[in-house]
Amino acid sequence: MFSLAACGSSGNEGDGKASPKQTGSAPAPATSSADPQAVEKSAVLDAYGHYWVEQAKAYKTGTIKGTELKKYALGDAVARVESDLMTMKTNGVIADGAPRSDASVTALNLEEQVPKATLSDCLDISTWKRLYRKTGKEVPTPKGRIDHYLTDVKAEKWGKQWKILSATPEQKECTGG
Repeated sequence: MFSLAACGSSGNEGDGKASPKQTGSAPAPATSSADPQAVEKSAVLDAYGHYWVEQAKAYKTGTIKGTELKKYALGDAVARVESDLMTMKTNGVIADGAPRSDASVTALNLEEQVPKATLSDCLDISTWKRLYRKTGKEVPTPKGRIDHYLTDVKAEKWGKQWKILSATPEQKECTGG
């Protein structure tokens, strides 16, 4: 039904790794560091965390209205959420709870005119529950559902803000999250 979702993860200074298993709230802002790579890794992880927080809000209400999703995402990342929302609406479903993220920056190029980043995430959706909108009852979990997805993420820095371009789940289970 809907692809997946996760929630915020904040960057640990300098290591390019998100703090695992943060749920429900936006990550802490990046702290200053003498290392520009560390600062940017933290900033892109922060944007990625906010992207999932805003996506979770949209899935809970059934709309991106009232969220800041477009502040943190564009292109395919927004289109995927909107497509998921249309499918969920057709099926009378919303999502409640907060998935968990275990993202890390795997590539960072600050030398281009538009800086780019690639992230890898093991996204844990096991705590994100699909509910029937009318009754609030939980939708039965399909047999064989993968709860921990490997997710490939692309981001670009537009001005001072990192934007998530895509968060593509693979049909591969991972450990973590």
